[in-house]
Amino acid sequence: MVGKTVFTASPPAARVELTPEMLRLQNDVFRGSGGISDENRDLGFRPAFYDMETGVVHPSCFANGASAPMHLLDGLPAELVLARLDSGRVTAVKAGVVAGFVRHGHFFTRTQAAQAAASIRDRSQLLSNPQHHHRLLEVWERFVLGQDYSNQDIRPVVEDSWRRCHQSRLDPQLRHAPLIDDPVQIEFHRYRQADLREAAHPVLQRAGELLHKADSVILLADASGLILDVAGDRRTRHAAQGVNLVTGGLWSESAVGTNAIGTALAAAEAVQLYGAEHFCSGIKRYTCSADVIRDPHDGRVLGAVDVSGFTDSYQGHALDFAMDAARLIEANLSAFYFRARQEVLDETEALFRRWKVQGLLAFDRRGRLVRANARAHWLVKKLGAELELSPQTRIPALDLDDENRHPADTPQWLATQRCQPIRQRSQQIGTMVVFETAASEH
Repeated sequence: MVGKTVFTASPPAARVELTPEMLRLQNDVFRGSGGISDENRDLGFRPAFYDMETGVVHPSCFANGASAPMHLLDGLPAELVLARLDSGRVTAVKAGVVAGFVRHGHFFTRTQAAQAAASIRDRSQLLSNPQHHHRLLEVWERFVLGQDYSNQDIRPVVEDSWRRCHQSRLDPQLRHAPLIDDPVQIEFHRYRQADLREAAHPVLQRAGELLHKADSVILLADASGLILDVAGDRRTRHAAQGVNLVTGGLWSESAVGTNAIGTALAAAEAVQLYGAEHFCSGIKRYTCSADVIRDPHDGRVLGAVDVSGFTDSYQGHALDFAMDAARLIEANLSAFYFRARQEVLDETEALFRRWKVQGLLAFDRRGRLVRANARAHWLVKKLGAELELSPQTRIPALDLDDENRHPADTPQWLATQRCQPIRQRSQQIGTMVVFETAASEH
């Protein structure tokens, strides 16, 4: 027998978003990705809900308060519940309640959890095989001459990259990467990547000590392939100047062909390239291993970390070294992200309690949404804004660190609302969007 639904609250500005049916649909969508409980529990993720209005994380519980191993609405606080059956089972909760996971005290959306819990990839296709070096040189020569070749010894990630280089008419005889040699311009690029460099600094410093006298260097590049920082063996660093494997060198695939930094960025995954696998002849004396660095907020590729050395000193574990370095950098970025979120929550708590008439959205300094009250959900929809209010929402126009942001890039709906700084002492740490009450009359 199906119990009747009892409505416990019905604020006119609210919109039912999360129901048991929606939870089942989300499980179907994220199945196989690591974004459901059964697939990430062993990594320490526990099902939970995030209240966009308060920023409070509620672990998933049964109705009696006991911890639940899956997403259940029944244990949520009464103030979040819109409707329940007469049996007590919750059938709907207020707008702005997001299903996700909690790990080490931090909330992850399903997408963020899937990214963090991504299955260990098959590394057999990531590693180079030095034994194929001479045969690959012959394959490369036939490839650049447009002759038939056997692809038995060439890995798909390499062949795909060679084809991209050929289609872009890149010179296979290129001897080195382009170089930005203007110190002011280089410093500006490094300044723009302050968060990435800060997260990478202790990792590169420690890695540089480990690579001392190991004929290898470790490099940090941004998403365009521009090298920001270098550490490691002094002799190798000096030699690498010959191909501009230095700060200011541009190692995108389009600039210098198949190389670990550029190809990892193009493929958005880890890659190791041994000597002959490089597309341009000038860098075939190097073996490089790189992995991408992703934003913990939305999974965007922010850059890459690379370990490079001479081909004759090939070290198979270099790829593991680069991948571990990338994970450590991402861990530091994650710590920065959650700290920024908490600062915004702390500084806006009183405003969200007092301002009930206005719709409120609170963003951190990088334009990432931290909290939204119930009225904001209604007003965003009424204004026709294509905007999902979740912890993964980001508005680039509110990124305080983006020097290139322009008023023309501001979404139309946002341009008509009041934006005021969120401050912690004298420093702006984010932006509060206050919907003018007139918006409700549109």
